[in-house]
Amino acid sequence: MSRFTGYRKSLAALVVAMFSLAMGVGFIVPLLPVYAEMLGASGAWIGLIFAANPFFRAIFMVVFGALSDYAGKKKIMSVGLTGYAIISLGFIFATTVVHLFALRVLQGICSAMIAPVARAYAGEISPAHKEGQVMGTLNMGFFAGFSFGPLVGGLFADRFGFNVPFFAMSILSATSLLLVYLFLPEQTVSTERKSVLSVQVLADSFGLFRYRLVAGAVALRSSVGIGHGIFSTLLPLIGQLTMGLSAGQVGFVVTARSLVAAVLQPKGGRLADRYNRRWVGLFSSLLIPVGFLLIPRTDTFIQLAAVGMLIGLGFGLSVPSAEAMAVERGREHGMGAMMGLNEMSRSLAMAIGSMVGGVALDLLGAINAHVLAAAVSIAGLGVAMWLLRGYRPPQEI
Repeated sequence: MSRFTGYRKSLAALVVAMFSLAMGVGFIVPLLPVYAEMLGASGAWIGLIFAANPFFRAIFMVVFGALSDYAGKKKIMSVGLTGYAIISLGFIFATTVVHLFALRVLQGICSAMIAPVARAYAGEISPAHKEGQVMGTLNMGFFAGFSFGPLVGGLFADRFGFNVPFFAMSILSATSLLLVYLFLPEQTVSTERKSVLSVQVLADSFGLFRYRLVAGAVALRSSVGIGHGIFSTLLPLIGQLTMGLSAGQVGFVVTARSLVAAVLQPKGGRLADRYNRRWVGLFSSLLIPVGFLLIPRTDTFIQLAAVGMLIGLGFGLSVPSAEAMAVERGREHGMGAMMGLNEMSRSLAMAIGSMVGGVALDLLGAINAHVLAAAVSIAGLGVAMWLLRGYRPPQEI
């Protein structure tokens, strides 16, 4: 299928599918710690259960992203969504902490078949010079779903019982599968590509780092990911322990940040298509460390919410630029491989950001932790700027 023909219908299906999936995943975010504690999990086990999903997702993203270039993206996504729907029901029948851990591992592996492959599919159907708009629209669906998921999941659990959110996650995963099956045409895969060994596929994928602009696009996306990880780790601790806010107020700040990021994705995409993506991505990303520097100076819930929305503004405007540049590189080197590499780096960057934030809080205290967080984010953006030197969008070449 030409990426210039009928891409809007396919993009709409991808957006709704990503929204449904992200909302379903968000359903269980506020429930897992309680569920794990009910099954006798220690603090260390709860940490492992939470880390299992992103860790295994990061490992397998490159595998399935690259394989989607050879086996077909619709096929890989369908397998992942089917697994997600089944695993969601598995949480209902878990009776031990080990069961929860195993389910989160499987969930991470299935997730690796969905998000990077969906972004690769969107990248392939993007018309030239509209990459930012297409990727921003896709991300809007994902951010919006994940924003509302925790709130809706908590309400479901309170009103209808603890198991209902898991049923709902399974139903939404199945809905996403149906949309993919009905509205996404399978793209043609050459016989030559099908015959390539998986080991060679992975070697070629990691080999993409030898291209400076590939490394630069990944570095820009990873810098935003580090900021996300730091924000997610420090905000609940600062809000509740230092400022005395309730869990609900902290949750509102997180939701406000996510909603601003979601709403601004299409706008960020249009800016990325109109102006030089390197500068749009770098300058808008600077709002994130600025927000970190402002957090220790906030005294009220309203001020903290405003800073959270400022950070969301940075996310919303920068991510489409980074992903549009990744799409450009994917057209040269393989869309699935590029998006798998990009998503893997983002997941690892979030994990690194979480560790940096936590360690800095223990060693330096709240104020200095945010200063260090800002410094780390700026350093990452400096690396991205150096790697992307000389970048020009295709329409200027």
